[in-house]
Amino acid sequence: MKEKLSVFIITYNEERIIDKCLNKLSWADEIIVVDSGSTDATIEICKKYQVKLFHKDFEGFGTQKQFALEQTTHNWVLSIDADEILTDELIAEIQDVLASGTANNGYYLKRKHVFLGKVFEYGPESKEYILRFFKKNMGNFDGKKVHENVVLEGPSDKLKNDFLHFTTRSLDNYIEKLSNYASIFSEGKYLKNKQYGIGYIFIKVKFEFFKKYFLELNFLNGQEGFYWSYLAAYYMGIKYMKTNEQYKQVKKQLMF
Repeated sequence: MKEKLSVFIITYNEERIIDKCLNKLSWADEIIVVDSGSTDATIEICKKYQVKLFHKDFEGFGTQKQFALEQTTHNWVLSIDADEILTDELIAEIQDVLASGTANNGYYLKRKHVFLGKVFEYGPESKEYILRFFKKNMGNFDGKKVHENVVLEGPSDKLKNDFLHFTTRSLDNYIEKLSNYASIFSEGKYLKNKQYGIGYIFIKVKFEFFKKYFLELNFLNGQEGFYWSYLAAYYMGIKYMKTNEQYKQVKKQLMF
């Protein structure tokens, strides 16, 4: 007997791509969408599909996705971001697992990045395995505010086919996204009373670019590979700089 599947997505101003995302999920038995206050057409687009809509103020990616997971009603669940699109090959592979049964409690799916319209064929961004497909009662999110993960009990495996991650619609949009992630990161580090010296930040930024561009083969991804590597180094820098800035601001407030 084929197992039923619940898909869950968190959204905030995703009108650019949510229609394409949901279009590839119409075969699922249940789709949960948790929105954190979109001001664009995201909600209207979602209502075109058979989805269950919920609202939750955003407190971090881990808690947001955990809330979405808790709204699902089926044994197997699939976590997808609004800017991700399943391929037909991966859909067929997931359906095979649901139909044939398995001893595994979860599966890692292969994510391939699409950056500024280019599909990355080299480096980690072309084959990033993430635990997204699992039994509901065997997995939970770790609660991290950013770069959250599923903590799974029991055995797991990998599926061979990939899904696409459309990281950004423009450089401006991506830089804004990185800045938001850096702010969330800095809040967590500040709460641990962390500060970082100029030398530490300098070395981290330089090494991040070297790692991304050369060691991870992004030079083979053309111009977009250079941009990706440069912006990874930029993100590495601003997240530590924002932590220091927040630390100084709060310290100054305590003095007056």
